[in-house]
Amino acid sequence: MRVAPALSALVDQDGKAYQQSALTGGPTLVFFGYTHCPDICPATTGIINDVLAGYGTAMRAVFVSVDPERDTVPWLKEYVKYLPTGFTALTGGAVQVKTTADLWGVRYARVETGTPGEYSMSHTAEVYLVDGAGSLRAHFPFGTQADAMLATVRLVTGTGSPAGSSAVTPPPATSTTPLPTVAPGTTAAPVGALSIEVISSSVWAGPATPVIMRLTGPNGPLVDTRLAVSIQITTDDGRGEVVSRATAVAVKPPGVPDVSYVASVKLPSAGWWRMAVSTQVGETRLAGAIALAALDPGATPSIGSRAPTAHTPTLDDVAGVALKITTDPLPDLRLSKTSTTDALAARKPFVLIVDSGRFKVTPACGKALGLAKYLVDRWPTVPFIHLEPYVYDVITDTAVIRGSLGAPTIVPAADAWGVAGPPWGAGSMPWVFIVDGNGLVRAKYQGVVGSDDVDVIVSLIQQGG
Repeated sequence: MRVAPALSALVDQDGKAYQQSALTGGPTLVFFGYTHCPDICPATTGIINDVLAGYGTAMRAVFVSVDPERDTVPWLKEYVKYLPTGFTALTGGAVQVKTTADLWGVRYARVETGTPGEYSMSHTAEVYLVDGAGSLRAHFPFGTQADAMLATVRLVTGTGSPAGSSAVTPPPATSTTPLPTVAPGTTAAPVGALSIEVISSSVWAGPATPVIMRLTGPNGPLVDTRLAVSIQITTDDGRGEVVSRATAVAVKPPGVPDVSYVASVKLPSAGWWRMAVSTQVGETRLAGAIALAALDPGATPSIGSRAPTAHTPTLDDVAGVALKITTDPLPDLRLSKTSTTDALAARKPFVLIVDSGRFKVTPACGKALGLAKYLVDRWPTVPFIHLEPYVYDVITDTAVIRGSLGAPTIVPAADAWGVAGPPWGAGSMPWVFIVDGNGLVRAKYQGVVGSDDVDVIVSLIQQGG
């Protein structure tokens, strides 16, 4: 057992600073989401409502927004009026929310739709159980039903687990995405005069991986593209051993108001590291630090390695019958015009989206396809290529998966990209890979993917970075 990660950097629906002690005295379910969510969050809220009703008034729930721009204090105050007694809603500044989510192993990213103000958020959807002593005792993958959660809550709060045993976790449901473990000593917020918001939704262990950041100094966001930004990666175990150094370059994608800083950093293994960032603004030296989680890349191509040459099917391969290569009910046929082999032969940068519109194995499934439909218009010279990951048959006018969602068969091209290998498995969709004109993998993202992830890296490639 371990103490539940901090929520104390946030405020509740009344604008009051949340006290970590509020997680003690009775069991609490914690989950992250956003109030404008059309499907995953309402479903999760309904399940938690059932758990609260089944357990009784001694149990509480905490909803943490990953959309602080819209989920303001006044908005959340109205929102909780429609939730059962015992619900608390938390929000905060963008940096505070991101830091808190990192501590809990939650990933999220903003997905633009092309209509101002009508963005969505892609996010992981686990529910966490904190016991009355404030210890994190279990996490429930998305799809876990109320009866399974309630049984675990009663086990933890009734007979409990033997002292020193591992947290009780119910049988896996539909989500198989491994999450990093929060390392001891991780702080709840960036330190120093420089605030750091990590935009990258996936950061990888192994060869140097891109980390997209937004930086804020005492006078506001840093937007000078000439700034020299230094990065130092150290261990997050109290020793502070330096493992790598890098410099960041400024990137401002066309039509995007924000300036991002991208550093290529080496993180020797999966887990938590510490990233210190410093720069000089006029006469002032700014510095800050933040915890950074590295994911296990498994069998996927390493950053900087050659992209696989497996052919991804196009409309030409299936005589123009889109249903044979995509289960998207409203497909954008531009995503099925070019194969990865075509792009590699033409030495053109491309974005590969491995996702399914019909066979949804995680809460993020289908979101990467929606993202691609928006970005394909922003980057007309860059092929966006959709690869349906699972083998299926077309029966009359319906796609039917071979096997089951619990044990799907991967198509050969997806297998060549290693997306089904350990530790991720066949149920880890979606994946997005960005490849440059030399055929080298420059970035990759799993599960949660945001507009900035693609915009910034594609822009970096096009400016010769």
